Amino acid sequence: MKPKLSALLVSLALAAPLAVADVAAPGPDAGTAAIYQYLRTLRSEAQNLSGAATASRGDLQSAVQKYQKLLDYLATPQVAEHAAGYRPLYAEHINLLLPLAATYARLGMKEEALSALERVQGTLWAPPFLPLLEAPAYDGLRDEPRFKAVRRTMALPERLYKAAAIATPYKPVLTVEEKVAGLSLFWAEARSGFVHFDHVPDLNWDQVYMDYLAKVIAAPTTRDYYRIMMQLAPLLQDGHTNIYPPEELDNELYARPPLRTTLLEDKVLVERVGNPALQARLRVGEEIVAIDGEPALQYGRQHVEPFVSASTPQDRALRTYSYQLLTGSASNPVVLRVRAAAGAERTEMVERTGSYQAPERFVFKILPGDIAYISIDHFESDESVKAFEKAMPEILKAKGLVIDVRRNGGGSSEFGLRILSWLSRQPVISAASYRRDDDAASRAQGEVIVRWEPVGYGDDAYRAQHKEVFNGPVAVLTAAQTFSAAEDFAVAFRLMKRGVIVGEATGGSTGQPLFFKLPGGGSARICVKRDVYPDGSPFVGKGVMPDVEVHRTVAALRSGADPVLERAVAELHKQ
Repeated sequence: MKPKLSALLVSLALAAPLAVADVAAPGPDAGTAAIYQYLRTLRSEAQNLSGAATASRGDLQSAVQKYQKLLDYLATPQVAEHAAGYRPLYAEHINLLLPLAATYARLGMKEEALSALERVQGTLWAPPFLPLLEAPAYDGLRDEPRFKAVRRTMALPERLYKAAAIATPYKPVLTVEEKVAGLSLFWAEARSGFVHFDHVPDLNWDQVYMDYLAKVIAAPTTRDYYRIMMQLAPLLQDGHTNIYPPEELDNELYARPPLRTTLLEDKVLVERVGNPALQARLRVGEEIVAIDGEPALQYGRQHVEPFVSASTPQDRALRTYSYQLLTGSASNPVVLRVRAAAGAERTEMVERTGSYQAPERFVFKILPGDIAYISIDHFESDESVKAFEKAMPEILKAKGLVIDVRRNGGGSSEFGLRILSWLSRQPVISAASYRRDDDAASRAQGEVIVRWEPVGYGDDAYRAQHKEVFNGPVAVLTAAQTFSAAEDFAVAFRLMKRGVIVGEATGGSTGQPLFFKLPGGGSARICVKRDVYPDGSPFVGKGVMPDVEVHRTVAALRSGADPVLERAVAELHKQ
């Protein structure tokens, strides 16, 4: 995840001053980096004068002159042009005005202090800046109407985008106004920020809104309302765009038996039974022929798929026939028609209750041939990094390495990059990220276009220094369940050219979702960041394709074999 502009500004504003040396102003042909370094260095010189609580009046006055000189320099056409294309340089405008305002306030120059704060307010409204206004320097301004106005303006984004009036708590029945407000909020946020409308080029989003108005208004209960809304998000065909019902409805909508299913060779099979009592009745590899009296494939298509948000066919199949297939009300057992491997059929009534024992999330072992194997099943925390680093002493002695992310549903891309940094001394390059840049002012002038603005601040390669790195051959295992940050991991691994990807295409969905609350305790998210390979090639909506494609089979599931891992080891022995 890349740093936010407001966080960047606050961190720079609070950063300790740089060590100051004599620096000459860059010449007219200077590059952006030289200009940025010059500004930062001289700003630090001013901060050294004004930052101390014991600074003399003369020091404060000298600091004011330096801050103002730098603001004048930043406003010159040469520098302004560079700042327009480089956010950290652009941020220097704020990082000069904020200490300038505080210095003016300490000098008792209220008018100048307030004017400087109002210039900040004219550039951006940022709730993260509010703690900076609590500094003792502003004690003499707190009762000033203009200071209070600055505080209110800085807090405005919270009121604009938190939608507190719409985010009402759970109740069994919503008002018409609440139902329409929830639909309208989701529709409007998608219209203004969703980054994958090109994946649904024939979707008329305005018409969808009109069609769903009558549906949500007619919903008699909150449960019915969310059953309708949960079919709205899938129309956008994106795995990071969803509508979630209130937690109070989880037992009615999301309860499922302590077992997991999978779709292989057009058959729904038992993949894992995570409950000892149920293990006596169901076995891995048995086929689920029917669910509640309907053929299993038909049941999935009719009762599950309409509620599935997915970016690719493989992700849709995974969610339909694995994650969501057997979900429903905890009070209603599911009736399964089961066919054993030998062909005999029977009926099993299975409760949607009971504890589920998940598989171990991080497994490390040494395979025959001195090949190290590690499964990394999530990037939700630095547990993944710790597991990898714990295994590094053994990995360094191995002749090859297999990293298995087939069950990794994502988390934070940073943890994946930290792991990859152990495979090379070179910077780790990841996907290129963009956001939409279509604004109302341009549309008012007749310019109805969508521009793609890079997300980031120049060189975003991940760098880490390790005493030792693994230089041997590497294989990464992927599947449809490889999702989000795990796909970022696969992209970065491919760009490193450190080895081979073996298995199946990944889920084909990553990005930054925007979360917001809906009426009645529900919530939603919309993907607002577009990720591609650095050369512009897409993988969202397609998946990261393996170098060596190997599929699981029914026979392998029943026998316990792992043809993907076997092929990966064979590929490593070739290198």
